[in-house]
Amino acid sequence: MSSWQIIRFILEWLPTRFKAALFNLIIRISARCGFQLYHNIYRLPFGLVMKTTSDTNASEAHALRFIESIQGVHAPRLVAYASNAAKAYIIMTWVEGDCCSDIWDTLTSADKSRIVAELRTQFRCLRNQTINRRRAICAASGAPISDPRVPWLREDSEARVIHSTREFFEQVWPGLEWCRHSDTLLPALRPLIEREDVPIVFCHGDTLPKNILLPGGLEKWRSGSAPLCLIDWEFAGWAPQPWEALKATWLVIDPEEDEWYALMKEVFAEEEADLEADWLWRSKSGVTII
Repeated sequence: MSSWQIIRFILEWLPTRFKAALFNLIIRISARCGFQLYHNIYRLPFGLVMKTTSDTNASEAHALRFIESIQGVHAPRLVAYASNAAKAYIIMTWVEGDCCSDIWDTLTSADKSRIVAELRTQFRCLRNQTINRRRAICAASGAPISDPRVPWLREDSEARVIHSTREFFEQVWPGLEWCRHSDTLLPALRPLIEREDVPIVFCHGDTLPKNILLPGGLEKWRSGSAPLCLIDWEFAGWAPQPWEALKATWLVIDPEEDEWYALMKEVFAEEEADLEADWLWRSKSGVTII
């Protein structure tokens, strides 16, 4: 049994009402000792790291716990979590390596092709093992979707779990009923919105270079030591299958020139129509996301 498993076993026996106070004390000590890596990331002993979040539902913790049951998907291991009225504390294993966003300019064409292949493999595993296991569209914690791509859902005081793919896509691509879109966006997007055969799967929900980690560093990864690791599962949850592709490309501002967009079209080849529709909506709808 590894050290993180022993610590997880011990913390499971700690009364819930004490955990948040203990974890808050731990991050204060970590920060005081100079181990605060970011505003909400703290290194801990025994190869662990603690993350704090304003999501008191601790969706990332629920996502990491669920991902442990999925074969072929590589992610940090959840050790423990706790919440109070203000924030959630999540302890997970620390994965040493290079984030793709930090070394993107040093990656070769072969490196990027391998990243595409490994992402395709891991997302195929995730889809195949979760397809239609849940009908509700929601965060990993079971709470309503709270995502920067659809901020109007987060701002809705009556936010609720969504139970149909049609309703979800209507929230992803709003404004189609406006008169100026009746002959352009509406006929292009309506067939995709009204599809009835779109499976609901578990999604990472934030596949960007900053969340793709090469274990052990670039050179060790090149040697074939371990597949890439997906980190930051904060926006993970149950959603229609194309959602993964839309979230991976939602920050792209010029698909024709953006290398990341081209790579994601390879990763999510089955979602090409959705990617094109999403860009059409983002470029023509006049709806501001951020």
